[in-house]
Amino acid sequence: MIGIYSHGRSYMHLLDPRTKLALMVGMSLLIYSAQLPALAVLLALVLLLSRASGLPYTRLVQGLRPVLVFFLAIFLAHLLFTPGEPLIEGLVVPTVEGVTTGSVLILRFILLMLYTSIMTYSTSPSGLNYALTFFLRPFGTFGTDLAFMTGTAMTLIPGLFREKDTITKAQAARGYKPWGMKGFTALIVPLVNRSLKRVDELSDALESRCFHSKRRYYYYRQTLANRDYAAVGIYVVLGLMILFFL
Repeated sequence: MIGIYSHGRSYMHLLDPRTKLALMVGMSLLIYSAQLPALAVLLALVLLLSRASGLPYTRLVQGLRPVLVFFLAIFLAHLLFTPGEPLIEGLVVPTVEGVTTGSVLILRFILLMLYTSIMTYSTSPSGLNYALTFFLRPFGTFGTDLAFMTGTAMTLIPGLFREKDTITKAQAARGYKPWGMKGFTALIVPLVNRSLKRVDELSDALESRCFHSKRRYYYYRQTLANRDYAAVGIYVVLGLMILFFL
């Protein structure tokens, strides 16, 4: 789900990309500093923002499927290797602390992914590139190059998932059933090959348009509106509540 933009006229779509990127960074800080009660509040806020952006809840949850194995590995690591009070009498593991720590960490990762999905869903690649360039401008050419590379990578992520589905369906249609390391190799080799081909095509397209790093032109310059200041104000109030009351 991360990196997939959908055109719309919702409240989240109308926010300035710089506002959304700044709030995303601030929200990340809140997520990693908040405890369980505050995380529950942030989870409820995700649902409100999903509705405000027009992103269906089903699509929001489906974006977590590719990383479920990663979440499971993190939870098991904390469950088995965190010392503390035994959860089951007579057994050293699992521990109560392991369950609590693993659950809170996974919830933080989930919230971070959900907020990022909402931001990319409501922010066009060009808008994201504009916001990154604005904040990295003090770093000069390095900052603009980094902003361009990050924006391009975010744009290519949905295509990477589509290529993966295409390869998997093509292999299934030919009766191939991937399994183990051999199946992983059969998937990753053509995926990398097609990804490199897309990168070459992008490079040719940039060269044909005389693109180079020292030229940065925008057809419009955005200005912050009242809704941007309102969003920042809501974030400040929420942050103070989480830091001092939750």
